Amino acid sequence: MKVSLRPIIVKISVIVMILGIIPVVAVAAQPSPKAVAAAESYDFGTVLEGNDVIHEFVVKNTGDAPLDIQNVRTG
Repeated sequence: MKVSLRPIIVKISVIVMILGIIPVVAVAAQPSPKAVAAAESYDFGTVLEGNDVIHEFVVKNTGDAPLDIQNVRTG
Protein backbone atom coordinates (compact mmCIF):
# COMPACT_ATOMS: atom_id res chain seq x y z
CA MET A 1 0.00 0.00 0.00
CA LYS A 2 1.46 3.31 -1.09
CA VAL A 3 0.82 6.38 1.09
CA SER A 4 1.07 9.87 -0.36
CA LEU A 5 3.11 12.25 1.77
CA ARG A 6 1.93 15.34 -0.11
CA PRO A 7 -1.14 16.07 2.08
CA ILE A 8 0.94 15.66 5.24
CA ILE A 9 3.70 17.95 3.93
CA VAL A 10 1.12 20.57 2.92
CA LYS A 11 -0.49 20.49 6.39
CA ILE A 12 2.88 20.80 8.12
CA SER A 13 3.86 23.69 5.84
CA VAL A 14 0.64 25.56 6.63
CA ILE A 15 1.13 25.07 10.36
CA VAL A 16 4.72 26.33 10.17
CA MET A 17 3.62 29.40 8.19
CA ILE A 18 0.87 30.21 10.70
CA LEU A 19 3.22 29.82 13.66
CA GLY A 20 5.74 32.07 11.90
CA ILE A 21 3.16 34.84 11.37
CA ILE A 22 1.75 34.89 14.92
CA PRO A 23 4.82 36.58 16.54
CA VAL A 24 4.95 39.21 13.77
CA VAL A 25 1.29 40.11 14.29
CA ALA A 26 1.80 40.25 18.07
CA VAL A 27 4.78 42.61 17.74
CA ALA A 28 2.99 44.81 15.21
CA ALA A 29 0.03 45.20 17.55
CA GLN A 30 2.14 46.65 20.38
CA PRO A 31 2.18 50.45 20.71
CA SER A 32 5.49 52.06 19.80
CA PRO A 33 6.91 55.58 19.60
CA LYS A 34 7.95 57.16 16.31
CA ALA A 35 10.24 60.19 16.27
CA VAL A 36 9.80 62.55 13.34
CA ALA A 37 12.07 65.57 12.86
CA ALA A 38 11.83 68.25 10.18
CA ALA A 39 15.62 68.05 9.73
CA GLU A 40 18.19 65.51 10.85
CA SER A 41 21.11 67.93 10.78
CA TYR A 42 21.91 71.64 10.63
CA ASP A 43 24.92 73.32 9.00
CA PHE A 44 26.20 76.29 11.02
CA GLY A 45 28.61 77.21 8.28
CA THR A 46 31.96 78.66 9.37
CA VAL A 47 32.10 79.34 13.11
CA LEU A 48 35.05 81.00 14.79
CA GLU A 49 36.57 79.07 17.68
CA GLY A 50 35.16 80.15 21.02
CA ASN A 51 31.81 81.31 19.61
CA ASP A 52 28.66 79.55 20.80
CA VAL A 53 26.09 78.43 18.27
CA ILE A 54 22.57 77.26 19.01
CA HIS A 55 19.93 75.49 16.95
CA GLU A 56 16.67 73.92 18.08
CA PHE A 57 15.52 70.65 16.60
CA VAL A 58 11.80 70.03 16.86
CA VAL A 59 11.01 66.35 17.32
CA LYS A 60 7.43 65.13 17.19
CA ASN A 61 6.21 61.77 18.43
CA THR A 62 3.76 60.46 15.84
CA GLY A 63 3.62 57.01 17.43
CA ASP A 64 1.18 55.67 19.97
CA ALA A 65 3.56 55.20 22.93
CA PRO A 66 5.71 57.66 24.90
CA LEU A 67 8.95 58.72 23.20
CA ASP A 68 12.04 58.71 25.43
CA ILE A 69 15.03 60.55 23.90
CA GLN A 70 18.36 59.61 25.51
CA ASN A 71 22.09 59.99 24.85
CA VAL A 72 21.94 63.08 22.64
CA ARG A 73 25.41 64.07 21.42
CA THR A 74 26.79 66.75 19.16
CA GLY A 75 28.64 65.78 16.01
